[in-house]
Amino acid sequence: MPRKGPPGTLLALALALLGCGGMKDAGSVADKFVDKYYVESDQDSALPLTTGIATLRLRDELKLTREARQGNPGMPLRPVRVYYKRTALTGSDGAREADYELDIRPQGGGDLQRGAHLVLERQQDGTWRVSRFSESQPSEPAVH
Repeated sequence: MPRKGPPGTLLALALALLGCGGMKDAGSVADKFVDKYYVESDQDSALPLTTGIATLRLRDELKLTREARQGNPGMPLRPVRVYYKRTALTGSDGAREADYELDIRPQGGGDLQRGAHLVLERQQDGTWRVSRFSESQPSEPAVH
């Protein structure tokens, strides 16, 4: 008779494997972070994809957001659509850098162009995490 583990062991193992899905590929982690942080504006969901300075930055942002909403629970958020394109993924060994072009379109019109730069580090378990990220404005073409 085959030996059985505790109830739910197989389910827990399957969920753990699904949770790590894509975490062993730096490009997938970078794209997932951009989806959560920039597209969905969901720092909570982006947090597990980070380490180090990036984790500290997100925790600070979450704290500031909570403090700003205290006493103003219905604080409206301006709907924004964000589109992105990865323009580079470079590096080797345990470090990668990813660059993105962001196209930000607030409701009511207009658009903003920004760049996003992510630094990723491979963790001891072989998964990747965003360790730093920053935004920049695209440089204006020189006028002659």
